[in-house]
Amino acid sequence: MYIRKFSLGVFVLLLVIALAAGAGCLSTTTVRDSSSGPVHTHYEYQDSWSPEYGCYTHLTGYVYNAGNVSTENLRLDFNLVNTGTGTIRDSKSIFVGSVGSGDTRTYETILDGECSQDYRVDFAFENL
Repeated sequence: MYIRKFSLGVFVLLLVIALAAGAGCLSTTTVRDSSSGPVHTHYEYQDSWSPEYGCYTHLTGYVYNAGNVSTENLRLDFNLVNTGTGTIRDSKSIFVGSVGSGDTRTYETILDGECSQDYRVDFAFENL
């Protein structure tokens, strides 16, 4: 009896993992670059799943100032957009602050998604 319950539990766990992977929740890494004047950003994101967060998008990147003067009060805005409907599922703003000439700042965030949907990340610079 114990072996039968254990086998059923393992089967259910494998089924959940397979459904999550097949539903678009797990994907390859997407890499993007963007610039606004002398300020450049490179970011990459990947959809993932964990028992704690469910389906989410993990985003990492860096900002680089290629100009001759410091950039003040820089904020990066990220939107997790449903590719099927065009609606925004989650948004995060990352305050970078000042980025001196030739300086680089790194950042990281999590965007909350749903396992049955496909998403892209849209990005915008904003100087406050």
